[in-house]
Amino acid sequence: MNGRPWTSRPFLAATLALTVLFVLLLTTVTRLMMNEGRLAGEPAEGVIWFSSQGQFEAMRLADAALLFEAGRVSRDELQLRYDLLDSRIHLFEEGQIPRRAAAMGFSDEIAGLRDMLESHRAGLADFEPDNGAAILALHDTAVAMALTMRDFANAGMLDGRDRQSVVRDHRRQILFEVIGYLVATIVAGILVAIIVVRGLRNTVRTEAALQHEREVSRLHRAFTSVVSHQFRTPLSIIDSSSQRMLRRGSAMSIEEITHRVTKIRNACQRLTRLMESTLNAARLEQGEIAFQARPCNVRELIDAVCENQVEEEQARIERHLVGLPDLTMADGVLLEQAVHNLVSNALKYSAADTRVVIRGSEQDGNVVVSVEDFGVGIPADEVGFVTERFFRARTAEEFPGTGIGLNFVSQIMSLHGGRVEVKSVEGQGSTFSLVFPFRPVEPVGQTRAALAPSV
Repeated sequence: MNGRPWTSRPFLAATLALTVLFVLLLTTVTRLMMNEGRLAGEPAEGVIWFSSQGQFEAMRLADAALLFEAGRVSRDELQLRYDLLDSRIHLFEEGQIPRRAAAMGFSDEIAGLRDMLESHRAGLADFEPDNGAAILALHDTAVAMALTMRDFANAGMLDGRDRQSVVRDHRRQILFEVIGYLVATIVAGILVAIIVVRGLRNTVRTEAALQHEREVSRLHRAFTSVVSHQFRTPLSIIDSSSQRMLRRGSAMSIEEITHRVTKIRNACQRLTRLMESTLNAARLEQGEIAFQARPCNVRELIDAVCENQVEEEQARIERHLVGLPDLTMADGVLLEQAVHNLVSNALKYSAADTRVVIRGSEQDGNVVVSVEDFGVGIPADEVGFVTERFFRARTAEEFPGTGIGLNFVSQIMSLHGGRVEVKSVEGQGSTFSLVFPFRPVEPVGQTRAALAPSV
């Protein structure tokens, strides 16, 4: 992904599909609205209404003809009924009715209504009550017209029902299309959202990985610089002492030879510790150092670490270890390296005339080993970073070191399911504490679950 997910092919394809679906959805909704307009009914000049009005006037004309013969209505009343029926027939000849009549197959019948009515127009003015044949003919014509309009009304009703049934079927079909397009549009929208979110997430991960790589590169450059500087000092001591011994040879006294050899040995030990610290940190990170919990006497372990310090430094160390349990399940090899690192740091970062205090106890189910010095301390704003790889406090710049020792200690504590706690005041000293769970030593044959670290 190039950091812009909206330019990828899946996103463009999903967007195109979403656009097409949206257009189809709009089109279908428009069809639905038009279909609903058709379902709303016919206009005011509907077939049934006009037919019923015409049928009513035709029947009234037929009745008026019989009443005129009986002398009960006047010629003017008969003429009025005739004119009213004429006006209704005239409505059948305008607007949508002729087209509807043609669609229903009633064009000839509707056209014949005018001819039937006009056949009596000329003789209507001479009608007399005793002209029975003419009156009967008008009566029969009016009845026939009424029957024709009745048939037209019935046909219109059936036609309207069929039309509405078709419209309803169309509406159902269109509704299904609308639902289908809605579902497809939602699915396409979700797909677009997933592509965008996944693209942005990949972008964030890529940027984070790039930033991490830059940071690692920067730290490695810093580490290389520090290591090269730290190697240079003991190598210079070895070189200068060796050259002096070569130049003076047998002229050197036993005391001077001993002094020079001691400086060389100390420089070699310093190089060895530097290499071991660097290699152990790398091996632990790569998983080449495995956690192996065994019965461990922490008190004896601390005593051994103290006895392995330089003789003149051992007198500075105070030990208060009576609170430690006799045995606990731990990786003695890794734990010894962690304690050694803390003790060495305490001695290195404090003056030769100050003491280093080691305390050990069991607190709330944890083994706690604290190493306290009264040296340079750590600035308050840097205490939270001391266990990060390659980090060195401002107050430690004049002392040799690589900044990986405390990170190594922190990883060892993680393997033990514990932690490193730091308390420090700049210029007054620091206290580093190893806190890890106390695991009693189980009898032989018990479950090995207690041996596993709580990571």
